[in-house]
Amino acid sequence: MISFGLTQEQFISRYRKFLELASIKFISQLREVLKTPVPASVTSAEVQIFFEDDGLSTPNAWIYFDGKNKKIDHKDQSIFPGRALDLALQIEGANDFDERYFTDESFGGLAIVANTVKSWFAECWWKASGWSYPIKVEVWIHDGFGDGKSITLTENR
Repeated sequence: MISFGLTQEQFISRYRKFLELASIKFISQLREVLKTPVPASVTSAEVQIFFEDDGLSTPNAWIYFDGKNKKIDHKDQSIFPGRALDLALQIEGANDFDERYFTDESFGGLAIVANTVKSWFAECWWKASGWSYPIKVEVWIHDGFGDGKSITLTENR
């Protein structure tokens, strides 16, 4: 357990260490996703990173593909409009912080973590060669935690 008492900068630094430990596996996973062919019917995608309201649970991320003629097919492993794909972040130990980092409103732990994870996700996407992905992709924090802004992950807009 990481005791309460870190500054915001120290908190970010400690949280980033957990993220960096997950980076190699996550980048490898993203490379596999990015190799999957994208049909012309898919026009864009959006990554949503989810946090529990208390911020104490490990976040998870999903990518949602958009376009004409959306469908739902849990057996089809290809990319298609309507496909939702779990992007297992594999962040271990990130929930080892004293809960006061997330319950003390003056500290703002959930907002800090949301922005930190979103930036880390973007860095991993780019390191996996995602900047040249053939469709527009943005990453958001679900429910508007953090700064409420997206990060564009691709040069295709």
